[in-house]
Amino acid sequence: MSEASPLGGGQGGELKWQRLSPWAVLLLLLSGSASLLRQHMPLVLGAGAGLALVERLGLRELALGGVVLLILAVLISLLYYRRFRYCCDGDVLIVQKGLLEHREFKVAARHVQSIVIRQPGYMRPFGLVLWEVETLAGEASRIALPGIRRERAEVLERELRPPDGRRRPTKPRPGATSESSPADEMQAVPRFVIGAKAIVLHGLASRSIYLIAAMLSPLVRPLERWLHDRLPQLDFEAWMPGSPLLAVAVGLLAVVILLALLAILAAWWRFHGFVLLDAGERQIQRSGLFHRQEQTLSLARLQVVEWVQTGLGRLLGRGYLVCHQYGALGGDAGESRRFMVPGLSEAQGEALTAHFWQGSAGSGYFKPGRFTGHAGSGQLLRRVDPSYRRVLFLRYLLLLAGGAALVLGLLIPLELSWPAWGGLAAGLPLLAAVLAHWRWIATGWAQEGDFLRVRRGVVGQRTGIFPMHHLISLRLQQSWLQRRRGVATLHLELANGRQTLPYLKEDDARHLADTLLFTAECAQPV
Repeated sequence: MSEASPLGGGQGGELKWQRLSPWAVLLLLLSGSASLLRQHMPLVLGAGAGLALVERLGLRELALGGVVLLILAVLISLLYYRRFRYCCDGDVLIVQKGLLEHREFKVAARHVQSIVIRQPGYMRPFGLVLWEVETLAGEASRIALPGIRRERAEVLERELRPPDGRRRPTKPRPGATSESSPADEMQAVPRFVIGAKAIVLHGLASRSIYLIAAMLSPLVRPLERWLHDRLPQLDFEAWMPGSPLLAVAVGLLAVVILLALLAILAAWWRFHGFVLLDAGERQIQRSGLFHRQEQTLSLARLQVVEWVQTGLGRLLGRGYLVCHQYGALGGDAGESRRFMVPGLSEAQGEALTAHFWQGSAGSGYFKPGRFTGHAGSGQLLRRVDPSYRRVLFLRYLLLLAGGAALVLGLLIPLELSWPAWGGLAAGLPLLAAVLAHWRWIATGWAQEGDFLRVRRGVVGQRTGIFPMHHLISLRLQQSWLQRRRGVATLHLELANGRQTLPYLKEDDARHLADTLLFTAECAQPV
């Protein structure tokens, strides 16, 4: 660390402690209140508990209780502010905090995995940011400084930059001379900038529409009661369709359009002004309409690059990349907290995947031309054994039959005619067969040099690409049915989670397992 650093130790080796901005007390109060409302308000409204509580206690008592809670929250925020301090001792960040229990955290620069700088709209007038650092232990080790100046955040980012001498110099700027300083050579240059069309397509093709529908589902019952009370008083016969089926179709179309608009607005809110900057070993993304965010990806810590496409995204030819590091568990949960590049076409996703792996330490042997076509490319992927499709058919058939029996027998008792029961009995196996076939053709794998590609999904697809030497452990599993069929399932444990290859030919599974273990052992330092 530079001796001129404002975050370092003082004279005689004494640490120079820093505190949060005084405005952090207000910011902590606002962020805590917003988080509480975001988590519990939909449930309260959906259950009708809010109106019942008002009728039972009264407005005056509720207002008094709110004032007491506000005073208590302010006192807790003040105490938290007084006990929170931080400093840099060399290349080690030291943070002390706690209310009743005082804790001290230390983070060395060599253990830093990613740095996130967030600036919500309510922080902008004060010139403050929320600074977060994540270590190799993953998201559980995330340490946040809630409410520091932007200048201090940038100093911290420089002090805790992982020491890595394998950074790639970026392309020289026009007019630059050969005597440019190292800082100029490592200046970040734009790698990808999102446009308005890409944001709209990402909003439609992402999973936001499903998340918004789940968040609004508790409000269905209050809306149903309101419509039940208001509809008899309104004259809809003049413009409502005469056919009940047409009226239901129009209503469903209106709901889908509303959810699509909300998904597009959510994409604008999060990814407005998105830019991916290439700073050699570090990749930096900045985005956000009111809630500005800056996130740093260390290519030396990169574990898996995943290309994700929903069903609608495949129709629109759009997807997004998710870069997984240590401790970032796979799947949909918490995907917004990972390094994500949205609104990509298949060609852009392929080019960025090759760029990320070429920039990663020890991964210069990646050949982007071999990984063509993330979504289709059936000719490059090896499919699993067809017996997997039969197993999936039985699973889906039992699941659909059980669900239909539960809905028609218990939740919505209906008296169906014999032709209706016959159509249902014929339709369920057909639907199960279609779903099983889609999932079977979507499941595949390919070994390209020292990289492995694994694809899975049904309508939407996820394709993970990672170097084989990133393997931590593997497990080859065979049930009695698999032994009879001569197939096996491989479970690959990586630093960010598990990748599964089901129902491989036994010879292929054992050969791939030996290759993975040999590659991982050869990559270990002597």
